[in-house]
Amino acid sequence: MLLFWERGFEGTSMADLTQAMGLNPSSIYAAFGDKDALFQLAVKRYMEMRAQYSGKALEEPTLEKVVRALFDSTVAFLTTPGHPARCMTLSGAVGCSVDATPARDVMTEIRKQNEAVMRERFIKARKSGELPKDVNVDDYTRYLSTIIAGLSIQAANGSTKAELKRTAQMALRHLGY
Repeated sequence: MLLFWERGFEGTSMADLTQAMGLNPSSIYAAFGDKDALFQLAVKRYMEMRAQYSGKALEEPTLEKVVRALFDSTVAFLTTPGHPARCMTLSGAVGCSVDATPARDVMTEIRKQNEAVMRERFIKARKSGELPKDVNVDDYTRYLSTIIAGLSIQAANGSTKAELKRTAQMALRHLGY
């Protein structure tokens, strides 16, 4: 998982995987199938073990707390020691070749699912009166998703935790929080 997360689908070779896993290629193929299947399992593990922070943020009781928690938990996640400073769903397969379309499609679907969950929470905020009726829920969802993705890109570029926090605080001010 860490290799795919750090290097992406295409940047991770079977030689890298055999070395990291301490297995020979035939053992990897026998246990997991091909590299695509292993990538799918690594993504599943990432989603189950590492990427739970946004779901918890969406459980906050108010829209303001949700948005603050999304930014705070994203910054904390991106700056956690021991793993790459980026979101695997962004860096894992965004710029892949045609040969890696299945890997790219998996990541795209995960990002769309994440946005759908955010959208549902924002619809709830609309119904409770927290999100004004003149704000388009789909646009609001894409906007927040874009800012959160941008934090991941900045973390991958080497931005520090303090810099990411300041960026998040600026976004919060522009959102009226």
